[in-house]
Amino acid sequence: MKPMSVTFLASACGAQLLGKKDATVTDVKIDSREAGEGDLFVCVIGDINDGHDYVQGAYDNGCRIFLMSRAENAARLLSKDPKCTVILANDTQTAFRDMAKTYLDQFFVRRIAITGSVGKTSTRTYTDAVLSSRFNTKSSQKNLNTHLGLCLTCFRADDDTRVMVFEMGMDRSGEIAEYVDWIRPETAVITNIGITHLERLGSRDAIADAKFEIVKYFGPENLLIYNADSDYLNEEEIIRRTGGNFRRYSVGTGEDCDMQLLNVYTERAGGIRFTLKTKDIALDYAMPVLGEHNAIDAALAVATGLSMGVPMSLAARALEGVKANPRRMNAVKLGGVTVIDDTYNASPVSMNAALDVMDQIRAERKIAVLADMLELGEMEEQGHLEVGRRIAASSVDVLFAIGPRAKAYADCASVNENIKIYYAEDLEELEPEINRMLLTGDAVLIKGSNITGVAGLAQRIREKLSWER
Repeated sequence: MKPMSVTFLASACGAQLLGKKDATVTDVKIDSREAGEGDLFVCVIGDINDGHDYVQGAYDNGCRIFLMSRAENAARLLSKDPKCTVILANDTQTAFRDMAKTYLDQFFVRRIAITGSVGKTSTRTYTDAVLSSRFNTKSSQKNLNTHLGLCLTCFRADDDTRVMVFEMGMDRSGEIAEYVDWIRPETAVITNIGITHLERLGSRDAIADAKFEIVKYFGPENLLIYNADSDYLNEEEIIRRTGGNFRRYSVGTGEDCDMQLLNVYTERAGGIRFTLKTKDIALDYAMPVLGEHNAIDAALAVATGLSMGVPMSLAARALEGVKANPRRMNAVKLGGVTVIDDTYNASPVSMNAALDVMDQIRAERKIAVLADMLELGEMEEQGHLEVGRRIAASSVDVLFAIGPRAKAYADCASVNENIKIYYAEDLEELEPEINRMLLTGDAVLIKGSNITGVAGLAQRIREKLSWER
């Protein structure tokens, strides 16, 4: 972040400036535990927590600059320490957005937005790597792809930044439209249209419409890059839903794609290789990540780079050094056991992709710990049965199915007599058996929706194996 005066930030959001008026902000935080000297702590009021309740913690860490909306809290802080600065707004989330927009608009940066039902974080990571090979690029971090995360991303820009890559998540209609209203990307990438959040949006048509909000403000100068292998992403559908008054670039396995993905395979060492072909060139790529499904995400990144003048050969070198994102097909070998943590979230598409990886890796025994998939709406039963049938056809030796919905995994997988199956509604019931079972030479895949608690299980398994080693 470029250091900013509190007067600039207060003016950006039309807020009242109280206390010390000559302070300078050097970073912005929404977590009081991370806020320190020179930081602006944003007191976000959420469904569960109110950031105003954590002002004291931020103050104890050295923070003296605060964005607040509760006048009584501001008065209490300033009576204790008049040298603090308070930017007092009607609503901290709206003020934070206005600050972020005004801050970013200072800089001449090209803006790229990425969305999709699955794969958007990987695509963002790969796009960042490709563009960073030629430009000073900043992008969303971790899984910060909603309102607060996008605001924080804006504050990563500085005078030297040339490109910003925004990952946009959503779980309701109109959400992405709100983001692009103030971010105004020049290029958008859609990874696919799946069934994640079907429970809230009601249908795949509604999900598609919500994703296509990313091109709401596009004109002839703008570009949409899309995965043409996704059934809702084709010329006819895009034009029907959006009018298509913008440039389009298709990426996929079809011969008519602007960039064709070919020859995807897994190397013995665990990475992937593939070929990308345009009308001008065909080039081989290698990446040190698990999962052939990552090839399409990488191809979208290469296409984005190409649209901005990054040669495909330079993109290939950049992708050779990428690393797996935390909790996304992240593999580590501990105590002779390969632990594959894919616990960020789960859908039938990502579950099946993870099982594909299990089929491709080499291990003396393959263990799958699979929990419920949530937010599938009317596709819930069908989605779990689909994954269960995929398990039955896989090379998995042991299945731990966790959660009421995951019983479908166990029932479907039981047709394969070679799979040893354990089922329980609660993780706590099976965790001791999972720990007892792991032996040198095993590979264990851990996956499920966030709320199921499997992320904690993956962490505990890593800690246990590290300690035993």
